[in-house]
Amino acid sequence: MRLLITLLMAFAITSHASQLKHQQNDNSFILNNVNVVDVENHKIHPSRTLIVKNGKIDNILDSGSPINLTDLPIIEGKNGYITPGLIDMHVHMYEKAAYTLALNHGVTHVRIMNGLPSHLAWRHQVESGSLIGSSSTVSSPIISGFDKAYLHHTVHTAEEARDAVRQYQSKGYDLIKAYGNLNKAALSALIKESRKVGIPVAKHGPHGSGDMPFSQLSSLQSFEHVEDIYQGPLNYNFDLKRLQKVIPELKATGVPVTPTLNIFYQLTKLSQEKEKYLAKTSSEYTSDIIALETSNNQLKRWLTASDNMAAHNQKTLNFLLVITKALHDAEVPLLIGSDSGVLLSPHGLALHNEMRLFQKAGLSTFDVLAAATINAAKALKLDKKIGKVSPQYNADFIYSSSNPINNLSVLKEPEAVVKNGYWHSRQALNIMRDKAIESRSLWEELHTLFDGL
Repeated sequence: MRLLITLLMAFAITSHASQLKHQQNDNSFILNNVNVVDVENHKIHPSRTLIVKNGKIDNILDSGSPINLTDLPIIEGKNGYITPGLIDMHVHMYEKAAYTLALNHGVTHVRIMNGLPSHLAWRHQVESGSLIGSSSTVSSPIISGFDKAYLHHTVHTAEEARDAVRQYQSKGYDLIKAYGNLNKAALSALIKESRKVGIPVAKHGPHGSGDMPFSQLSSLQSFEHVEDIYQGPLNYNFDLKRLQKVIPELKATGVPVTPTLNIFYQLTKLSQEKEKYLAKTSSEYTSDIIALETSNNQLKRWLTASDNMAAHNQKTLNFLLVITKALHDAEVPLLIGSDSGVLLSPHGLALHNEMRLFQKAGLSTFDVLAAATINAAKALKLDKKIGKVSPQYNADFIYSSSNPINNLSVLKEPEAVVKNGYWHSRQALNIMRDKAIESRSLWEELHTLFDGL
C-alpha cells in the first residue's frame, strides 16, 4: 500500500507542469562602480569594479582601471552596494519552493536541520543549475532519544548511535543533527564516531547529557538555540550569575552558537496579539503541510495563551536577547539561524527578522552580518568559497542601491541577488517567487515526508 501511494505521489510531481527552470543568462560579467561591504574588516571599499567569470569573482579593481575583457557584458552598478550572500544556519524545508523563496531575500546558502532524501536530490539540482535557489548543507534526520517520533531516528545505545552516524555519512548527508535528549552513552558514541568518519555534528542545546563535561563537545559544528541555555544549564531561571559561569565553559569548547531568536519572537507576538499578529504573517510563504500541522498544534497553543503566559513569553524573550549579547561580548562565535519552516516562519524573511533581533540585543550591524556570512562559512568549513566578496570566492552576493550598514532591512528586498554568478534582478526575483508559490504541490510535500519515514 505504501509503495502504491509513493508511486502515485511521484507521478503527480513529475506531471506537474510548472517546474522552475534556470534562467538562460551568463554567469560571467563586469559589475562597474559599486561599493563593497567588507564584513570581516568592518569597512566599505568604495568605487570598485567586480569581474565575475564562470560563477566566481575573478578580480576586484578600482573603478576606472583599464579592463581588456571586452567580451564580457557590463552592468552599471550606479554607486550601489555589494554585500556577501546571507547564510541561514537553521532551516526546515519540505518543498522546492523554499529554496527560491530564500534566495529571493538574499539568502544564498542554507543549512537544513532535518535532512531527508529529497534534500539530497534538491541540493544537487541547485548545484547543477536545474533549480534556482539557495545552495544547501544538509543534516541527517534528527537523531534523538524519542521513541517513534515523526521524522526522528531513535537511538538509545552506543552501537545504535555509531550505526546512525555511519549510515547517514555513507548516504551523503553533510552533518549529523543530534537532539538534546540523547543519553550520555549514545551522545558520547555519536560524537566519537563522527570524528572517526569525518562528519561534523550540530547539537540541539548547548550542553551534554548527564554529567558529560562541556569539553567533550569541543569538536561540534554548532550548538542550537539559546532558549536551551535558559532551559538547560540555567534550569528555567533568569539567573545572570549562573549565566556568567556557563558562558566561559561554552567559550572553551570553541563551538559557535545559533540563537534562533526568531521563533520565540513569533510565538511571543502570537500570544500577545493573537489574530492581529497572525494577519501580518506572510501566509503565502508557508507550505500546506506546515500550515496544517501548525494550525492543529503550536498555533492554537499561542492564540489561546493567557495574559500571564504572554507576559512570561515576553520576559523570556528579553532574557534570550541578554544571553545572545553576553555570548557575543564573551567572543563566542554566533550564527544566524531563523528556524524558518517552523511555526509560520517564512523562508528568507525570517532570517531578516533574526538579524533585526540580533541588533535589538545590542550587536552592531557589522557583527550581525558576520554572524550571517563569515562566521557561518567558517562553521561549515566553506570559508574559502562563500561568506565574502573577494577574488576566487563564489559569486554569491547581494546588490542594493543603498548602504546596508546604515539600514540592514535594505537586504530584505534587494535590487538584485547574484548566485553562482547569475544576476537575478528584483523583477526576475519577484517572478521566480510568484512561480515558486504557484508551483507548490501538496503531493510533492507528502512524497518528501513519506520518503523520510
